[in-house]
Amino acid sequence: MFKKIASSFLIASALVGSIAAPSLADDSTFQTIVYFPVRVLGAGVGSVVGVPLGFTKDGTRGYIKGTQWVAGKLGNEDGKYHQIAGGILGGPFGLVGGGAYGVFDGSWHGLKTGFDQPFSKEAFTFKDE
Repeated sequence: MFKKIASSFLIASALVGSIAAPSLADDSTFQTIVYFPVRVLGAGVGSVVGVPLGFTKDGTRGYIKGTQWVAGKLGNEDGKYHQIAGGILGGPFGLVGGGAYGVFDGSWHGLKTGFDQPFSKEAFTFKDE
């Protein structure tokens, strides 16, 4: 009998205490939970868009550097014929190497920026860092 009364009193005090206690649910926690699928989707879309952007940006940069490197090794980095030969011989290697780097750089930039700022302009563009 005493155990039943004590357990009933304990349950009743727990219920009354939980009603009177303030809610500890923070708005930012709730917003983070609800906003998580949007962030994941933004990171995925940013990664998909970032791959061709990164390939184009870094591939072009690699082509220019490969051309200048070969032209410099041929004797004159600013010479017209040296640059033509550099563009034919060194440019494609720079394009492939820079493009491969750009694929990883673009996908990482898209994931990172797309998660932090989903569907924003920064998630779909590159800034020189």
